[in-house]
Amino acid sequence: MRKGRLIETPSKVILFGEHAVVEGYGAISMAIDLKTRGRISSSEGEVVVDLKNLGKLLTLSMEDIPKINLGDYDPDVRYVLCALKSTMSYLRERGYEDLKPFKLEISSKIPVSCGLGSSASVVVTTVKSFLHANNIQLPRDELCRICFSVEKEVQGRASVTDTATVIYNSVLKIENSNNFKVLKGTKLYNLLKRCHFLVVHVERRRKKTAELVKEVAKHPRKDEIFRSIGEIVNLVEEVSTEEELGNLMVKNHRLLRDLGVSTRKIDRVVELGSKYGYGAKLSGAGGGGVVVILVEEDRRERLLKSLRDLKVLDVFQCKVDAKS
Repeated sequence: MRKGRLIETPSKVILFGEHAVVEGYGAISMAIDLKTRGRISSSEGEVVVDLKNLGKLLTLSMEDIPKINLGDYDPDVRYVLCALKSTMSYLRERGYEDLKPFKLEISSKIPVSCGLGSSASVVVTTVKSFLHANNIQLPRDELCRICFSVEKEVQGRASVTDTATVIYNSVLKIENSNNFKVLKGTKLYNLLKRCHFLVVHVERRRKKTAELVKEVAKHPRKDEIFRSIGEIVNLVEEVSTEEELGNLMVKNHRLLRDLGVSTRKIDRVVELGSKYGYGAKLSGAGGGGVVVILVEEDRRERLLKSLRDLKVLDVFQCKVDAKS
């Protein structure tokens, strides 16, 4: 194994369709170039994972990995541990023996628990690192299977959206919780490739995704709003300009606001994104978190100043991450 090999995994945003996708409507997700980085090197006898952002070091023998009990560990390291355990199990079931240990240093610029798929990005980085350390290549559909199973085991329930988007490193149409199609080469994909986005971490989320989903399920206008969101998702595949795309983002946001998952500060950021950009919307479950803004270059600086004045938590300049 080459010393110091770097594995990079993108994060993701939901451009259209969150919440409605739970009821079988479509959604559009997009990999962005805000990344988790894993640096792999050789190790003698043990798997060592250095989680730089958390200040935690995990050391396990190869014999210990199949015996990992996630309940014995803090929640913030369970994704990595489950990824190690699930990868080893998957490979051994398929006849791979004499698997080699390795050292892995993980760092990430992706803020956690805000809808950017930070856990999926870390899981994919860990699984890819395990495979690379053992000179094993798997098709992307098998990689998806492993990583989705990790998110499901740690979270209790999961959608394929996050792991599939970062693994295929592209723009995806999510058809339901288990199926998707890659939109590479389509009209929408080609439009998004030339767009510039700001991902604004507006505020910390006050509620977990599961709580928000339960609240939405009780909304009296849920079915009507979901149908409208589904119609937007179908329309977006045919747009050809930034103006059209931005208008649909704003329409989708208003529907999410009607569902009750936006906040006053998020609405204000969307207003600024519409004033100084082509459009904007909440991305993810809501209750705080992030807004995606489609940037109009000649008004970028005014937009950034307005966001600073509003005292948002962070702003990331992003593009579609579509190298594969």
